[in-house]
Amino acid sequence: MTSSPSTRLREAGSPKPVRRRISRRPSATHVLIAFVVILAFVLNLLVLQDRSATTHVAIAARPLTAGTSLETSDLRLVPVDVGFEGLETLIEDEELASIAGSVLERSIPEGGLIERSALLDPGTGGGLRSMSLPVPVEHAAGGSLRAGDRVDVISVADGTARFVAVDLGVISVADTATAGIGGTGPYHVVVAVEASDALRLAEALEAGSVELVRATGAERVGEVGAVEP
Repeated sequence: MTSSPSTRLREAGSPKPVRRRISRRPSATHVLIAFVVILAFVLNLLVLQDRSATTHVAIAARPLTAGTSLETSDLRLVPVDVGFEGLETLIEDEELASIAGSVLERSIPEGGLIERSALLDPGTGGGLRSMSLPVPVEHAAGGSLRAGDRVDVISVADGTARFVAVDLGVISVADTATAGIGGTGPYHVVVAVEASDALRLAEALEAGSVELVRATGAERVGEVGAVEP
């Protein structure tokens, strides 16, 4: 059977007809998917950057007692996350110069955070004195007081109990292992006081009946001299 000329031409290797590609514009769905993917990437990047953001806050470089006039050498800076709870109450690195000379209202252990509420302006006469209160352990919250606690002091005279000082900051406490029976010395609690507090406490100690009450976190007693409810 004889093939036609067109058949012989294809068998000889003639090129096949070229098909034209039809270009399609991306649909709205494709554009939306691409936008969502890009947005998710950007948001994820921002979250990761926010989590890694830190600032520096001041802590005590050594144990600091109430009444200390702060110097920059008393402090050091440590990094904390910007999301740290209570960050707004702490001293950040750019504030160090401004707090130099401030007086500590309470004792702060080594490594303790420096809060703005613990600082007194030296120009306001807020500097405090320290006073040791020698009291039996059983009259000092059972010897459970620690530096940083707040205490009220009660004196009993003529059968009536009265507050002679309130909301005092505890600076240090005698080690119960070396105080009392079998110890090397009497138990005592050192507190930060103003001059008027010191006089009333001295009178109460002389009277021979003093009770220390832990007041940490408690509502402040209305006034000194109040009769115990």
